[in-house]
Amino acid sequence: MKATLFTSLFSLATAPIASAAAVFYNVNSTDNLYELALDGAYAWTDPQFATIQSTCNATNVRMINAGLQDSIEAASFARQRLLEKGSNDDVYKKWFGDGSIYEVLGLISYLVEAEKSDISYRCDDVDGSCASHPTSWPGYDRESNDSETVICDLFYTSKKPLSTLCFDGTLVETGPKHYAGIDLLHRYLHTSKMSSDHYIAEYAEELPEILDYAQNNASFATRNVDSYLYYIAESYADAVIPGGCLGDVNNPPKSDD
Repeated sequence: MKATLFTSLFSLATAPIASAAAVFYNVNSTDNLYELALDGAYAWTDPQFATIQSTCNATNVRMINAGLQDSIEAASFARQRLLEKGSNDDVYKKWFGDGSIYEVLGLISYLVEAEKSDISYRCDDVDGSCASHPTSWPGYDRESNDSETVICDLFYTSKKPLSTLCFDGTLVETGPKHYAGIDLLHRYLHTSKMSSDHYIAEYAEELPEILDYAQNNASFATRNVDSYLYYIAESYADAVIPGGCLGDVNNPPKSDD
């Protein structure tokens, strides 16, 4: 990482609050994506991106890059909320309880600014898992090489841009991974490098259990992937849509599993 976390925090401390909702960028190259990430009130100092392999066609690349742009935008809103409201914030307490804000702030920044040249996306379903799960797997990390993430065709048809946030229902109803940018953040954490050999992991995925972690096991809430995804999604929704669109956490939809 070229820039320190403290540089990033200082640059954002005086940043004006963004007023416009997210835009679903159609960008074709990582160079353009990098420039977009440096632009705007919540810009990152040194964003880093995974490589997109040649197995992905031009449309794949455009849509993955659009999701990556959304991911850094969503993460920037979450980071700004942490800086402005701290750990006494109701949204923070809901997902992390009294867990360490330094862990949360550090991971969100790390997701965007950690060096990722050895992490890549591919689109050729090399292990056949997309074909085996055509209606349920938008992507998968390879067991033989978890630095590679395969993006399935379902990703392009099922994942939505942040500009449509709340249009398909509340976050409780859709889940944060309904949105491409947030789904891509979660896919980083399937790699050993970004999860610190799975120190950060999917310990709890169902909403009641995620909420229980925050109240009764905060040290694991700050290590739980889905706790971060809900915090990022709710922070973004609350910033760009009056009142946000979390929904009723006491009545989540039943899992299909």
